[in-house]
Amino acid sequence: MSQTKVVAVGAGYFSQFHFDGWSRIEDVDFAAICDLDCDKAADAAKQFGVKNSYSDFAEMLDAEKPDAVDIITRPDSHLELTRLAVERGIAVICQKPLAPTFAQSKQLVQLSIDAQVPLMVHENFRFQPWYREIKRMLDDHVVGSRLHTISFRCRTGDGWAADAYLARQPYFRTMPRLLIFETGVHFIDTFRFLGGEIDGVYASLRKLNPDIAGEDAAIVMFDFADGGQALWDANRYNEPNVDDPRYT
Repeated sequence: MSQTKVVAVGAGYFSQFHFDGWSRIEDVDFAAICDLDCDKAADAAKQFGVKNSYSDFAEMLDAEKPDAVDIITRPDSHLELTRLAVERGIAVICQKPLAPTFAQSKQLVQLSIDAQVPLMVHENFRFQPWYREIKRMLDDHVVGSRLHTISFRCRTGDGWAADAYLARQPYFRTMPRLLIFETGVHFIDTFRFLGGEIDGVYASLRKLNPDIAGEDAAIVMFDFADGGQALWDANRYNEPNVDDPRYT
């Protein structure tokens, strides 16, 4: 069986989880890593047994000629990186959030449609086994014949003090929209997976940490089209009840 050749761009904190995943898939040839910081790209390539590293994205695409590229960079870079990939006929899997604005998100999607190149968003919560099992139980009416209410309480504990979000993702401190944009999309997509399409939203957003720009606490209620409801009670400021209060 032939392997799918994959390259990745972005060697920041979260990229390690992508690299580990790609390196464990037998049907994938994980061929190269790119980052503006050439040392970070080289270090990541060495750690995960990847053959090549680059600091120029277009150069990597032209040299490697991959089947797909994994974009693991900040949202404001996604549109241009996607453009460079799809104009070469290379499939894209892109980290969330897809883009800084809805308009840019639509533009990014249109690029892939016009080029007839697959575009996937790396939104993976709905594929986690516990959510798949909940979905199976709902579909099989194990817990009843109709979903009335589903709720989730989120306390990550990494967003307090002046060093909020630590050295791993310090740019979170300056994002004008944070909790819903960066974290809430996971749960909104999961709620849609479990409860169907959403046709109403009520949200109360707050900023508890004075040292950041965006909101870090929210109570959000979702109305499903079939009459059910969901509640997301989220807070990245208050710590969770674990041994390491900044564990997330």
